[in-house]
Amino acid sequence: MNYKTLKIQNGTVVQITGSFTFRDHDTFFEIVSMIKTAYEKKMIFDFSECDFLDSAALGMLVIAHDEASAKDVSLSIKGAKGKVKDVLYAARFDTLYDFED
Repeated sequence: MNYKTLKIQNGTVVQITGSFTFRDHDTFFEIVSMIKTAYEKKMIFDFSECDFLDSAALGMLVIAHDEASAKDVSLSIKGAKGKVKDVLYAARFDTLYDFED
């Protein structure tokens, strides 16, 4: 997984590219650190360029949700498609995150 961030009004977009797997644990916790220290109240995970995620990635997204809830930061998932979208919906992530198309 690679990622880059873009600042938007009142928040940040995190563009995730490639495969998001257990190997990305350390990288993803850089993003979780941003949530912990954020002054913004919104973070959007852009999955439009993500082609695969595994169960470890789902766990990391749950951790991000927990950290964001503690800081009153709203989280959204944008652009998920194909199998990535199917996995997110099958895991009921629509109950944790707002989904944007």
